[in-house]
Amino acid sequence: MGGYSRKILSASRWIDEGLSESDRRRIVRGTLYSFLIQGGSVVLVFLSNLLLVRASDPDSYGLYVHVFNWVSILSVVVLGGRDDLVLAQLPRYSARQRNLLTGLVRAANRWVLGAAVVVGLLFILLPGLVNIKTLTDNRYLFRVGMIAVYLTAALALNQLVLQGLNHVRLSQVVEKLVKPMLLILGAGLLWLLRVPLSARVLILLASVVLGICCGAVVVLVVRSLKRYSGHGGDAAPEAAGAGKKTFYFFAISLLTLLSTKITMLILPGFLPVAKDVGIFNIAYRFADLLIFPFFLMHSVLPQLFARHAVTGRAYTQSLYSESNKLMVLLSIPLLVVNVAAGPMLLRLFGPDFSAGYRAMLYISLAQFVFSLFGPANTILMMQDREKYSAGCLLVYVGLLSATSWWLIPSGGIAGGAMAILVSSAIYNILLAVVVWRVCGVRSPFLAWLVRPRPAG
Repeated sequence: MGGYSRKILSASRWIDEGLSESDRRRIVRGTLYSFLIQGGSVVLVFLSNLLLVRASDPDSYGLYVHVFNWVSILSVVVLGGRDDLVLAQLPRYSARQRNLLTGLVRAANRWVLGAAVVVGLLFILLPGLVNIKTLTDNRYLFRVGMIAVYLTAALALNQLVLQGLNHVRLSQVVEKLVKPMLLILGAGLLWLLRVPLSARVLILLASVVLGICCGAVVVLVVRSLKRYSGHGGDAAPEAAGAGKKTFYFFAISLLTLLSTKITMLILPGFLPVAKDVGIFNIAYRFADLLIFPFFLMHSVLPQLFARHAVTGRAYTQSLYSESNKLMVLLSIPLLVVNVAAGPMLLRLFGPDFSAGYRAMLYISLAQFVFSLFGPANTILMMQDREKYSAGCLLVYVGLLSATSWWLIPSGGIAGGAMAILVSSAIYNILLAVVVWRVCGVRSPFLAWLVRPRPAG
């Protein structure tokens, strides 16, 4: 592995000459390790979803997906922006303010526990107070799934703690490899025992797996923090503007999640057959292969952008340019795979799932746009421009909601996918303009339209 990474490191020098050798090494090696880990994750997630669909039925799987869409949204509410706060602050604290580091981690975990109890209770009571059909009809399933809200939030928070402390591989292994592997083993065991995989059983199985993974990540975090135990770990973080930053990070997290879930939440209102949500989810899963390079780089870039917030515009531009080119190079082969092999891949889940091919194509193109424009949103979040990131995402979610309501009634799941494509294109153009205006960093979209600003 060491020899292979050195070859890649040497070959990457043509991409951009403005980076330091240490940062280039972090980007290339971090991306390589992330590629191996998340490549294995793609295979395992594919197998787990295939097994869940085959061992249950499309309606049960669709209800399971619907419940966990809400679990994902509620977990972001529970996190309240603490996950992005630790990712932005830990690289700075580890270098200059170690006395605040462990205090920040402990405070964030306490917040998640308390917020999960409050949010879970309120959501359980909601169907009895407000008649929302998609919630009221399945209230018994949501009660079963509420423990998953805390477990999802705690897992996400502590993974980013590990990433912020530069444990890139450790931060990914549990969720990306262990979690789908346990899901496969659990579903296989239940299938051998002839336990019917109803929606309730699927939710319980996923919750147990989340509990095991969450416990494992917490153990890794505790071990990683031992090196800071002699630096006043009981101190509470007092970073200037931390409350405002946390609010913006919370808004960003919630809006980001809504941007991935809003179409699936709107679908049941127009397409009452539960299996349509399941088909759309599988199409979305395959299309997510195109966002794969973006997330590979995201395991390395946030802490680099945060660490170099004061280095200057020219260095940020170099980081942006190198990472953007790598994203595009990795995305093109994945787009070809989805276009050529999409029908065959969907048919593996059953004949009904072939109906998701058009949706898969549209969402694949939408995800390719994110790699084409690069990590502009990460620059805003990690370099104290959170409010601009939140504003752009608010426009994106509003546009996606409007286009989904407009296109789904006439186009079904393909209409929902087209809404995602149109909205993501407009969002990325907006983001490129904002990053140029407030940070002076150009995306490829603007490189041929504007001249570079003087280095600052």
